[in-house]
Amino acid sequence: MASFGLKTRAGEVLAALRDTSLILRGVLAVNVVVPAVAVVACLLLPIDHSVRIGIVIMAISPLAPVLPAKMSRGEFDTSRAVGLYVALILVAVVLVPLTVALLSAIFPANASLEVTALAKLVGLTVLLPILVGLAIGTWAPGLARPLGRVAAILGFGGIVVLVLLVLYAQGKAIIGLIGDGSVLAIVLAVTAGIVAGHLLGRPDPGRSNALAMAAAVRHPGIAALVVRENFTDRRVMLAVALFLFTSVFVTLIYEFWLRRQDAKATPAAAPA
Repeated sequence: MASFGLKTRAGEVLAALRDTSLILRGVLAVNVVVPAVAVVACLLLPIDHSVRIGIVIMAISPLAPVLPAKMSRGEFDTSRAVGLYVALILVAVVLVPLTVALLSAIFPANASLEVTALAKLVGLTVLLPILVGLAIGTWAPGLARPLGRVAAILGFGGIVVLVLLVLYAQGKAIIGLIGDGSVLAIVLAVTAGIVAGHLLGRPDPGRSNALAMAAAVRHPGIAALVVRENFTDRRVMLAVALFLFTSVFVTLIYEFWLRRQDAKATPAAAPA
């Protein structure tokens, strides 16, 4: 998150925060469509109860920290992506605990999440790093670019190491969850988010990509916070990991499709 803050311009971030129409579309795709489809799919498919809870928890946990990189495309640059990300994560601080309480009554799971706990997580892991990056970029712009590269390498390198460790320690257990409709439920939820975001962002392709990615990429940290506060069955957290890895695969397919669309459009634009 600090690396994204170092690459942003405060004016464009504030402009994105004032784009009410885009934020409302984002809330619809991120906080309504994905959780709704996940809940319906989990209720219809014969999924283990603990796995079902993990899938739904991940579905209501939006906006992973790597998201601004995936949201940046075309004229929708890093600054606009960070602004939209910050707006949506602030909304999530209120909506996620409310959604946890609502869905707990449906499943039931007797789960809860304090707004203060989520606000602390978001403040320390999202807002503070971005603000530090923005401050350095504003007062020491000469340092922003090299520090941004270093922060990006450290951040993404750390994510890769963490993912490899999880796969090494829990890979077989995660694969063991496949087979009762859990993967299908995840694919349906993520795909619904991508389609909703893509359509809601039209006609601007940059906005379409940003909203599609915002809906598809969920936050395992928020999900882990909910799980740690409420559940002891390890299958719940394993389902969160399964959701994470499955969603990565689905978003890669979407990104491949976008590249194909761009490749088709480029030759047609050349003669003009």
